[in-house]
Amino acid sequence: MTLEEGLNNLKAALLNAPNVPLSSKKRIDADAMLEIIDELIMSTPAEIQKAKEVEKERQNILDDARRQANQIIKDANAQAQILISEEEIVKQAHDYANAEAQRANEEAEKIIENAKAQDMAIRKAMVEKLNISLGEAHNVLSKCVADVTATHEALEKIAGPSDTPAASGPKITPPLK
Repeated sequence: MTLEEGLNNLKAALLNAPNVPLSSKKRIDADAMLEIIDELIMSTPAEIQKAKEVEKERQNILDDARRQANQIIKDANAQAQILISEEEIVKQAHDYANAEAQRANEEAEKIIENAKAQDMAIRKAMVEKLNISLGEAHNVLSKCVADVTATHEALEKIAGPSDTPAASGPKITPPLK
């Protein structure tokens, strides 16, 4: 289950919960809510795994860029060695190798910069998505807490004041805020 699916399940459970008699408040099944929340908690590592895969992909792109740059430099140097025979050819080969090495370095830098930019964009998108999901979860859970508190208060009103300890039964205590 993805985080979004879990939040949707939680929302649906809250929306479909029956009303408390004579009230607009909802009566929720705490076990069902806890089960959905547990599933949400278990789905969070999948988001973290995705982030790790993105990081691995970024590292693969950087490694590939370095390999390509090294191969281009190696190829340029090999080409230069073949051309070494006469002084002019040697000079041209040296100039060509330097130009190719510089071009390869520039290309490698561009590839690395692009990979870093992609990595940053992916990280930003991931953080935004997680912030949105966590904000939605926070809103849903806040609503659940408000509903539970309201239900608790309604139960205390229904129970009414009790003068005898034996008749009162266990005292219902409100949840911590």
